[in-house]
Amino acid sequence: MRVRKRLLRTISHELFDLFFFLLVLAYVRVAPYTKVEESFNTQATHDVIFHANELNVWDHKEFPGVVPRTFLGPLVLGKMTKILARAMELVVNSNPVTKRVFRNEKIWGELKHLVETLNEEETFVRTKMHYQVIMRMILGCASTFSLHKFHAVIGKNFGNDVAVYASALALAQFHLAFYASRPLPNIFAFALTTFALSLWLEERRGLKINSSVLDTLAIMVVSMVVAVFRCDNILLLAPLGIHVTLFRVTDIYDASLRIIANVMAMVTVIVAFAYTSITIDSRHWDQEYLWPEWEVLSFNNPMGANRSHHYGTKPFLWYAYSALPRMLLIAYPLSMYGFKHERRCRSAFMIASFFVFAYSFLGHKELRFLFPVLPLFNFCAACGMHRLNLNRKKSIKGNFLHALAWMGVIVSCAVSIGVFAKASIANYPGGEALAAFHELNPEHNTLGHVRIHIDDHCAQTGASRFGQAYHDHNVIVYNKRQDHEHEGHLHAMLHDDGSRGHDWLINEYKKMPGYEIMRNITGFTGVKLNKKFPFWPPLLVEKDVRVKVWRRRHGDARHWFEKNNREDAFDHQQEMIWAHSGARQHDDNHPYRKDPGNRPDSWTSSDDDSYKKNK
Repeated sequence: MRVRKRLLRTISHELFDLFFFLLVLAYVRVAPYTKVEESFNTQATHDVIFHANELNVWDHKEFPGVVPRTFLGPLVLGKMTKILARAMELVVNSNPVTKRVFRNEKIWGELKHLVETLNEEETFVRTKMHYQVIMRMILGCASTFSLHKFHAVIGKNFGNDVAVYASALALAQFHLAFYASRPLPNIFAFALTTFALSLWLEERRGLKINSSVLDTLAIMVVSMVVAVFRCDNILLLAPLGIHVTLFRVTDIYDASLRIIANVMAMVTVIVAFAYTSITIDSRHWDQEYLWPEWEVLSFNNPMGANRSHHYGTKPFLWYAYSALPRMLLIAYPLSMYGFKHERRCRSAFMIASFFVFAYSFLGHKELRFLFPVLPLFNFCAACGMHRLNLNRKKSIKGNFLHALAWMGVIVSCAVSIGVFAKASIANYPGGEALAAFHELNPEHNTLGHVRIHIDDHCAQTGASRFGQAYHDHNVIVYNKRQDHEHEGHLHAMLHDDGSRGHDWLINEYKKMPGYEIMRNITGFTGVKLNKKFPFWPPLLVEKDVRVKVWRRRHGDARHWFEKNNREDAFDHQQEMIWAHSGARQHDDNHPYRKDPGNRPDSWTSSDDDSYKKNK
């Protein structure tokens, strides 16, 4: 009987972690796109997979971003993604049955692009989005494994009930599961720091190795994160190092030995990984000596340049009254209760609180900055729930508080899925617009190249290189540059210098002369109270048209600038003559270049002379 109960409890703890992992995969399925904060690692991972040593065509050469970031994460993630994706492509395309199964978009979403083609007549535009999905699945696996390891250590040292509560609280929160698979530097750091915290939390009794070794390993892992991914984790490294050095010693001699060992380990790891980062990143950024995290530290340092405040600032207590309540939900008050009534979690609460307090001095604040300490707060909240569970039979107040805590967990789940998830899923109109562009089959009956312009808003809300055509052989030309001289360069078929404009546009504009709307893409605009009976759900997520997919019209006017802003710029036959005249002279696969018999009837000898001259 005891074995059965123990097995049941163990399965219950692991079951919550399994549900968490499934929730991570579900978020990848319904929200496969990435936003501007994830842009660098997303584009860099794409370039590692598809461009390898062709650094001149990597995305950061054209769009370097505000501060340089490290390529170490994308290099490792890209190699893993490439191996797994190629293996999955091989398996899926090995027989017709699996090809038909994976082409079902309702089930597999963007993994449908694993299928090369079902038949020769198919006009399906295949993109590289399945690589992005697989990349996020790998990162989600790493984050979930670290969190599971953390919960397993809690179960081993504090009891399975505390581990179950910690797992349930993580599952009830939105931000952990939604961001666990996103290629943010914070998530690369989260996977490593959570593993380090599990080493720090490990019980020392019964170990076959010296107890200080685990503390030193934890410090080394966090030091690596500081050197490579997030220099702000020095705010976690400092209190962690102080705790293991001063509060886990038996005498002064032991303390002095630990100080020497931990400082040497920290300095050695930081120097080694800083050298590795400088070596690799200097080559990729084409600079003589570049340590990205030093650049980030200089950029954000409140005592130095502090240029991050240009991107928005928030009050000093914003983390306390806004960020943590939204991220932790019911775990926020429970963590305080645990700190008050459970002494075993007080060191964890103090380390997490120091991190938040120290970070509050930086004016520029974001939710993602707090990811390293969320597991610590959840651990304290789990200890609080365990204490409530023990006290529930002692008094009516204890029973009421215990029931209220579980009600809070249920409400947290409802808010996470019904409000936060619903709003965030609808927050990637740029990615959806690019997918809609490919669904409209832009290559069908094309004259050669199809040119599409993606505006800044769309590039920041999901339109990544993974979302571009898979074959990528000069058929669709994607343009994200925002340095056009004036609006006419987007509106017109031809630019002032006679070069060609864009066939398709994806932007926020309400009106585009010379173009017609092919698809309206809705996106999140806000949240409002439900005032209609039965008032359920109490909060409604509002959506409105955020992005439009435009296609160029064909009309009677010769040129948009010459016809007093007429909406149409070229008729179809004139465009074909113009296309052969040199605007596509770089396209050797153009039908008129390959077969002169395809030329239109209005073709003249002067057109031949113009073509030869341009050639």
